[in-house]
Amino acid sequence: QCFSYLCMMAGAFLAAFALEVFFIPNRLFDGGIVGVAMIFGNIFGKQVIPFLLILFNLPFLLLAYRSIGKVFLMHMIVASLVFSASMVFIDHNMALEFHGESLEVVVIGGALLGIGLGLIIREGGCLDGTEILGIIVNRRTGFTVGQIVLVCNIFVFGAAGLVLKDWHPPLMSLITYIVVVKIMDAVIVG
Repeated sequence: QCFSYLCMMAGAFLAAFALEVFFIPNRLFDGGIVGVAMIFGNIFGKQVIPFLLILFNLPFLLLAYRSIGKVFLMHMIVASLVFSASMVFIDHNMALEFHGESLEVVVIGGALLGIGLGLIIREGGCLDGTEILGIIVNRRTGFTVGQIVLVCNIFVFGAAGLVLKDWHPPLMSLITYIVVVKIMDAVIVG
């Protein structure tokens, strides 16, 4: 049990590191609720992202409690709090930003985020309300969790393009998401 929480915490830190060092400085977006928080961060300043992430996930926490169970809910709360705290810590104490070629940002940032998310999911948690939505819809329909999350992310990336009035970052984010999913699947399967 303790090792499970340590893996989730390491995954949450890695995911926060990927966002703070690779995604945010290069105007890339994650998908789901994290992506929505990042869009608002572009409008109001990146320091609001960790707090908005917690706020936007609250309705999904209730949904998870009712539909999936208490253990999953506890894992999600731990992962989300460590993720948000890690974002604040990295932003204030590490001051790292990677500005390189697009391919480097997509592959390295996507791989780190994929490893982080994979560790969290493998240990029975998640960071994002869209994953909860995906689990619930998967139980009631034939759609996979990945398909549900992908559809949600297309809307998030579309919203990012409208807010930025620039379609390059959302398209790069979509390409990055493909890397994230491949790495995440490899970590989950082992």
